[in-house]
Amino acid sequence: MRTCAQCGLSVAQTATFCPVCGATDESLGSPGPTQVDPDPALPDAQAGAAEAASGDVELSEPSPEPSPEDAASRLEEAAQTLRDAALEEKTDPALAARLYRVAIVRYLDVADDPLGRGDVRRGLLRGFDRLSLVLKRQGLTAEALEEVESAASLGLLDCADRGIKGHREALRKRRMSLRRAADPGPHLR
Repeated sequence: MRTCAQCGLSVAQTATFCPVCGATDESLGSPGPTQVDPDPALPDAQAGAAEAASGDVELSEPSPEPSPEDAASRLEEAAQTLRDAALEEKTDPALAARLYRVAIVRYLDVADDPLGRGDVRRGLLRGFDRLSLVLKRQGLTAEALEEVESAASLGLLDCADRGIKGHREALRKRRMSLRRAADPGPHLR
């Protein structure tokens, strides 16, 4: 595991950006590509992250706490990105995974204390649940486990909000099954 230089979160070795703050490879302390070409099929937020990774843009200081109207707008953007990702799951799982990651970053960008908001916690749980499921279905067990562990590190597997029990329990069960798949134990070797 690596540590994100911007927010301090433990980030998986294979992660290309921090799932909390969106920091790119360079901020994660690993040697990333020297030039990243933004994919025109990616949403603007991810294309911006690719530009930031290539060094073509300057990263600015975080903006002050958004107004309630701005927070509501950001929340709706994140929710819409989740809906878009869900539509892509069967036809383009790789795009769905990228969109789920963008949605997670957008949820975390809603406010200075995004985890203090129930609506954000519910969106994050849904995003991590679906993202880890899409990755698991693609056979990317290690990446799926990393995403579940990211959700756990944010405390999302311990929160008891109404309306999120299904996603929380799905992540807990998936965490156990992914851990077993990643380390089958001596009896299966």
